[in-house]
Amino acid sequence: MKIVFVNGRLAVIVRYWEQHGPVVDGGARVELRRVDQLEGENHREGAAGLAVRPISEGGLWRADLFMILSEPGTSCFHYHPQFENGDVGERFEDDDLTADPRAWVERQLGDLEGLLKRCGASDLLPSIDLDEHRRALPMMLTAVDACLARVPVAMASLPTRVSG
Repeated sequence: MKIVFVNGRLAVIVRYWEQHGPVVDGGARVELRRVDQLEGENHREGAAGLAVRPISEGGLWRADLFMILSEPGTSCFHYHPQFENGDVGERFEDDDLTADPRAWVERQLGDLEGLLKRCGASDLLPSIDLDEHRRALPMMLTAVDACLARVPVAMASLPTRVSG
């Protein structure tokens, strides 16, 4: 399941993800992507829509709160601060992310203005209602918690909180 929060020309996507390769990673993936607002036919009220751009065109930032499922108890928490050449770019680690991945994501999303500036997408800020984003943040974190809850027991020891 993907849960998408759209605000202006920005989508915050939260989903459970498993990456299968030599090792199997799984957990919560949180992404920021560009959104195109679309006019409806005949420009009727309520006929407008939106299109979330694919990673290649619209990817901005990603955090992966993953455990290595094929190696129980081993984490693989990382983030991609800027997408490059139509892909996620370099992988970065952060001690705060490793210590408390859920709180780290909360801080990142809680400073949306700074996050968008850091990932090179400050052009989206005029389209975003930051008050609405702050009101939606607890729902985004609940979605992150739901994804983390799907990871086997190794994640059970991570702190989970819903801020108000």
